[in-house]
Amino acid sequence: MQETFKIAITGDTVLTRRISVHHRPDFLSLIEILRNADVAYTHLETVLHNYDGPEVYPAAEGGWTWMRSPTFAAEELKWAGVDIVSHASNHALDYSYGGLFSTWELLDRAGIVYAGTGRNLGEARSPAYLDTAKGRVALISMCSTFVGWARAGETRRDMKGRPGLNPLRFYYHVDKETVDLLNQLAVKLGWSVVYKESTWILSPAGLENTVFRFVETGNPGVVTVASEDDVEGNLNAIRDARRSADVVLVHLHNHEWDTIQGLSMPSQFARTFAQQAVDAGADVFIGQGSHSSLRGIQMYKNKPIFYDPGDFIRMSSSVTKLPSDSYWNPRYGAQLQRWEATPADAFDVRKAQPGMLNPPGGIPGPVKGAVIAVVALNEDYALNEIKLYPVIHTYGSRPKFGIPLAADADSAKTIIDYLAKLSAPFHTAIEFKDGIGLVRIK
Repeated sequence: MQETFKIAITGDTVLTRRISVHHRPDFLSLIEILRNADVAYTHLETVLHNYDGPEVYPAAEGGWTWMRSPTFAAEELKWAGVDIVSHASNHALDYSYGGLFSTWELLDRAGIVYAGTGRNLGEARSPAYLDTAKGRVALISMCSTFVGWARAGETRRDMKGRPGLNPLRFYYHVDKETVDLLNQLAVKLGWSVVYKESTWILSPAGLENTVFRFVETGNPGVVTVASEDDVEGNLNAIRDARRSADVVLVHLHNHEWDTIQGLSMPSQFARTFAQQAVDAGADVFIGQGSHSSLRGIQMYKNKPIFYDPGDFIRMSSSVTKLPSDSYWNPRYGAQLQRWEATPADAFDVRKAQPGMLNPPGGIPGPVKGAVIAVVALNEDYALNEIKLYPVIHTYGSRPKFGIPLAADADSAKTIIDYLAKLSAPFHTAIEFKDGIGLVRIK
């Protein structure tokens, strides 16, 4: 009989400092979880370069912080046991195409499989494969939060495609009251408005390719809906992977949230698409991107949907350089609009204005922490068990901030109990036992 096939799943990773130098037992115990798994996954929400190289230029718009990791980050991830990463995120094009190409080269050199970005849409959307002694794993990665130019473009017979990320765009179903309000605002702002068959397309004047789509329905309120073209394209990729791999992982980087239930609840389009992904052949769905909050776990057709396991490595506040566009962000006012300002100044300003850390209207979760989920499959690749290892992070001074540590007993129970609360609306039961969480499998 084949041994259990174990997949370790973490959330977001932004690594800007070496982690291999640390020897704390509560850190190394997490590293051993990754190394002891047959497959260890994380989401790489950064690009790898040393601010040099051909075409490594900061983009005019970044994903707030212009994220960057040193070139040694790929080897550090390999040291930690990471085998495969998703890469579609709002930071994937922070340093234009040069930063993207450098990241691919370094991941390839380290022997880490990646998915979610590519030289055209076909590449970005294609499954990436990792072969192991116990089975072949596929990964499809996509993103719903990004600046428009960052999405990969399709190749035509008469035009080459565009490098970028694999998108899962969305639009809005709205009631008449919202449509009326949108039209009033568009007129006041001088925006372009196009109307056809209950669909309203709004765009800034002269930027008709930067569109916001709203469909008037008879239902009250506002609901997000994934773009049909992107849904079908990504479901086709999942179906393709299902025929070519033993286990299929699907990742969605999304900062959107449910405007009624708060930041800890993913938006409606993400919840709907997660189930569609399982129907198409996904064995594990991994959502990620809320950053300041865990999100619940749903068991759908006995397949786990992790709406966000929480950040794994959180070192975004120790990037060593930022472009001028970052300092002139109007959120900061005049405090940083001077040429001698440094990244440390920028992060100090953010820290002094904590309200800026949260999305407008978003309510961060009351519990700080994350989990490493270890999904165990049997010899037929059917789900056997899910263990959740609670994670806390180092806080305090910036040079120490963001290193993951195994949670102490009290923090572990707090994290698992909170995750169980978030998972209850999805009818998922989680038990705290022997310092970890156990997901009830039906």
